[in-house]
Amino acid sequence: MWQLGAGDIDDLARGAALLGAGGGGETRTAAALARRALRSSGPITVIEPSELAPDARAVPLGLVGSITVFEEKPLEGTEMARVVHALDRYTAGRVDAVLGFEAAGLNALLPVVAAAVLGLPLLDADGMGRAFPGLDQTVFTLHGLAIAPMAVADPRGSLVLIDGVDHFLGEQLARSAVVTMGGWALLAFAPQRAADLARSAIVGSVRKALEAGRLLGADDVPGLLRRYGGRTLFRGKVIEVQRRDAETGVATVPGRARRRWGGGSAVLEHLDAEGRVLRLEFQNENLLAIEDGVVHASVPDLICLLGAETRANVTTEQIRYGLELEIVTLPCAPAWCTPAGLRLAGPAAFGYDVPYSRAGPR
Repeated sequence: MWQLGAGDIDDLARGAALLGAGGGGETRTAAALARRALRSSGPITVIEPSELAPDARAVPLGLVGSITVFEEKPLEGTEMARVVHALDRYTAGRVDAVLGFEAAGLNALLPVVAAAVLGLPLLDADGMGRAFPGLDQTVFTLHGLAIAPMAVADPRGSLVLIDGVDHFLGEQLARSAVVTMGGWALLAFAPQRAADLARSAIVGSVRKALEAGRLLGADDVPGLLRRYGGRTLFRGKVIEVQRRDAETGVATVPGRARRRWGGGSAVLEHLDAEGRVLRLEFQNENLLAIEDGVVHASVPDLICLLGAETRANVTTEQIRYGLELEIVTLPCAPAWCTPAGLRLAGPAAFGYDVPYSRAGPR
């Protein structure tokens, strides 16, 4: 058990942006909301699932939809309470804590707001350990935990309950609702038993984001890589960027096709070694790093971009010609290295017929 206060938000936001692996969304607005909520409520309590009673219930939540629209139209302020209380009423049970369904990008910060607004503990755990684009790409799916009933609330007061669906259909219906709601909404998964989260969730993810942010803030990238078993993969200048729109057609479940997310590729020329060139493939997040036809890093491990001089996190949306980057890799949570984890979030899940390449020091 530990306390998270307003003074921790800059570090948390910096680390959460890194764990977005090129995605996860801009954290500026969410950080401001979290800072304001903590100044109003005081520090929140952060606990691990094992510190709750086994039958206590925690709600995974976060934003789904367009981060750009969220930046223009941020939280109205009541969305957190509306989605959690809707699940309270629908499931006839009390919610004892909240957590993020992903502890990366702005979705590492919005659960902080929820905990402060609702007066609940924040669990030091999440469902991804990084950012993924699909709501079904969580360890809750891997362990057969129910995603529904789900509650979706927008800033205008609308609320949608989705029930009787599996993870894959829940993802599709939630995104359809969000389009109608105006571009983004706050989404809460079905309440989960603390005993199930202790067994299945990625524990320690909030602390990891906070510590990573502190190391980045101190410009200690080598210390960060040592701490989490990562490595610097490439230092290069972007010499080409190609982008493509989202499309459907990546088969992941028999009879179903996952959306192929908008993304593209970037080519980088090494800053120090003449003739070395690396291609980066991305769809929302960075997915593959390829040099001389060899995959040197791949999803579900984290491929993160830092400004070569500034050490600031760079998202896939910010990649542009002439940008000088340091590409670093961090190992994913062990659950993603299993056969089931790789089927759900490995290269093939994004349409790439390449083997998984494990990140780590070499």
